[in-house]
Amino acid sequence: MSESGNQNWRTRALLGAGLAALCAAAGCVSGVTSGNVEASAGAAAQSPGTTGSSTSGGGAAPGTSTAAVDPGRVGIHRLNNAEYDYTVRDLLGTSLQPAVPFLAEEGLNFDNTASALGMTPSQYQGYFQAASDLSAEALSNATERAHLLTCTPTVAGDACARQIVTDFGAKIYRRPLDPSEVDRAMKVYDADFARAKSGPDALGQAVRAMLSAANFLYRVEYDAVPTSVAPHALSGYELASRLSYLAWSSTPDDALYAAAKAGQLSDPATLEATVDRLLTDTKSAGFVESFAGQWLSIRKLASHSVTAQVFPTFTPTLADAMASEGYLWFQEFLTTNRPLSDWFSADFNYVNDELAAHYGMPAPGTGAQLKRVEITTDKRVGFLGLASFLTQTSFPSRTSPTLRGAWSLTELLCSPPPPPPPVIPKLEDSADPSDASKPAGSENVRVRLEKHRADPGCAACHSTLDPIGLGLERYDGIGRYREAYPNGDAIAPNGELPGGVAFSGPEELGGLLAKDPRFTACAASKLYTYALGREADTIDAAPLQQLNSKWAARGLTFRNLMKQVVLSDAFRLRHGEPE
Repeated sequence: MSESGNQNWRTRALLGAGLAALCAAAGCVSGVTSGNVEASAGAAAQSPGTTGSSTSGGGAAPGTSTAAVDPGRVGIHRLNNAEYDYTVRDLLGTSLQPAVPFLAEEGLNFDNTASALGMTPSQYQGYFQAASDLSAEALSNATERAHLLTCTPTVAGDACARQIVTDFGAKIYRRPLDPSEVDRAMKVYDADFARAKSGPDALGQAVRAMLSAANFLYRVEYDAVPTSVAPHALSGYELASRLSYLAWSSTPDDALYAAAKAGQLSDPATLEATVDRLLTDTKSAGFVESFAGQWLSIRKLASHSVTAQVFPTFTPTLADAMASEGYLWFQEFLTTNRPLSDWFSADFNYVNDELAAHYGMPAPGTGAQLKRVEITTDKRVGFLGLASFLTQTSFPSRTSPTLRGAWSLTELLCSPPPPPPPVIPKLEDSADPSDASKPAGSENVRVRLEKHRADPGCAACHSTLDPIGLGLERYDGIGRYREAYPNGDAIAPNGELPGGVAFSGPEELGGLLAKDPRFTACAASKLYTYALGREADTIDAAPLQQLNSKWAARGLTFRNLMKQVVLSDAFRLRHGEPE
């Protein structure tokens, strides 16, 4: 075996030896199976012992409770791709994005769902290679090297190397290391020093081993009694990680780590102040792009297909501007504490010259840079007027009132329609595909859908969904305002919500949605699910009802919602799992 192969085997063997023990200590079952243990080889050797600060240090989180509350159970949580890239960025200062070639991920609602984040042998190979690349860059880049090498190790067993492993290792593992973990990392250091006689290079191997370890790749929370279902508080360090990965999709910074170490996160007022601080930081873009990107389907614009012959003005740069506007729209509600009652009526947009022309607005003169504008004559208002929403709920060549209706019910009201029957007749892209004079996208969609609903097999679903989306038909398949179809037929903006509530146009629809208590309840459920990294279950009905009540009492803003989620028992407590 070559020396490099021997090093590869050595680090991977560290992981395989300890992952099962780590899971036993954590009481974890989700995301790691017996078939995955070797796949994670190299990572788990650094499972903490049963003593020391890894399980109890940093002070208990607030709310250790003897009440009959079930906080639910979050399994061992592997960093998803975005979290991985953001974490190594903040740890090392790297500009690399190692997760770009990783396997794409998605959960039922969000891609941070712990139960959906497993590990295969090929995935681990990707993580191991990324750890090698990152540790090599950390030594070759002057800025990163200075950040890592706070002193220069020169001999085997060097006290300097031990100090770096202890201090930097705590950042890697997001908690203090047990002495046994430091000893294991030093064995890697000493073995490589014996080979290369270079302290920095040997330290790089120790860092590579730690970046390949389960305690880095997974966010691990421990149960003192893994089989007990009695709720107990998270440790300060575990709570710090929940906070940082909620607000930043990244690792705790020094201030949050210090607060955990001092036991300050046991104070609810400190938790609220911490939420404010984290959301003020530019790293909160990680939350916006992950949470809003998935909830509001903004991410889908990157892969949304548009028929060029029908929409020749649609370009990749226009799609990027649409997505950026969607993120900035959500960001404004988050950072300015704007109430959700404005979600469908706020009359502002973020546009660059290309998106302004698309909307029929005056160009802001900023080129590709987006600028906040308030234009009241553009016949669009609120979230329902955003091209990011209107485009990703359309077909490539035309609007889809059915998709727009289904999306609104599912994502805004959390009232998804029943699944369609297994065999449904296809609605062709063109009213008459054989007639070149009637190209795709030119027909009266309302008339076509009326014919479609005449089919008994289609009527049940379409009678509920179509009337919602038909009220948005004055926006075409890429979100441009229009008053007639390409064939000249006038567009009637009237629609109807389930239950027979009629409306005309997006403003009236938005007004009805804003008053529907399901809208705020749905927003709360979405953030609760995202924050916990697990799907809501029947046990969450009462906690969610309580969350909504407390949120309404303090003001229905996204920031207040996040604070209430962070203060909830479900966020601050956990329990084991019976055998």
